[in-house]
Amino acid sequence: MRSRSLIVIANILVALAGCAATAQVPQSAASQFAPNPGGGAYLTPLSLNLYRLLPPPPEAGSAQERAELDELLRIQANRTPAQARRAMEDSQVAIFRFADALGSPPNFNAGQLPLTTALFKRIEKDESLFMNSAKDAFGRPRPFLTEKRLEPVVPKPPSASYPSGHTTWAVACAIVLADMVPERRRQIFARADEYAHNREVGGVHYPSDVAAGHLAGTALGESLFQSPQFVTDEMAATAELRQALGLPPLPSRHH
Repeated sequence: MRSRSLIVIANILVALAGCAATAQVPQSAASQFAPNPGGGAYLTPLSLNLYRLLPPPPEAGSAQERAELDELLRIQANRTPAQARRAMEDSQVAIFRFADALGSPPNFNAGQLPLTTALFKRIEKDESLFMNSAKDAFGRPRPFLTEKRLEPVVPKPPSASYPSGHTTWAVACAIVLADMVPERRRQIFARADEYAHNREVGGVHYPSDVAAGHLAGTALGESLFQSPQFVTDEMAATAELRQALGLPPLPSRHH
């Protein structure tokens, strides 16, 4: 329930931030998907400091940590084979995991959507730019290292636990995808919520990791909307995606 509340807050923050973002820039062949020499695809290491933005995780050995571990054990005890399979599938980081949120259209694939694929690959690159340093700074061990009764059904990541990188990526992608296909906003954000929760179902993240990932993903989405190059590339990808989905072009707009 806490994650769902956070994603609602996240959407409000992005809407407010969008008003202050730079206007969309007409696409040119020379600028399309141009590399950013600053380190990420659209952002630089100075664009976002998740350690400064996020609250610290619950202390090791605290009552809150114990409550979260008990919640993961409860999820594990009630986990069905279908849920385990879905969690395993959602360990994949790919925008096409959102296909069902769009109604599972046959044209929603990398072969027919090169600009869309490239856009979300670049978002993944920017997420990694900030996530690794934040995880190292917080240094929270994975729950399965603390609670030996946990048996993950997804690959065990070697990185620290807080915040959830999968959640950060999914929320940032949901914000962008919903901006491209606003007709499916509700389904897209619900899918991001499920994708994030599946890190708990899989047994590799605490609930507070996922909650922090919702906030981190919102911050990342806001930062992307303020990048002129991102805005240009999003316009091109939006036109491609909407044509593939059989949707009319979006009216001219500012973020």
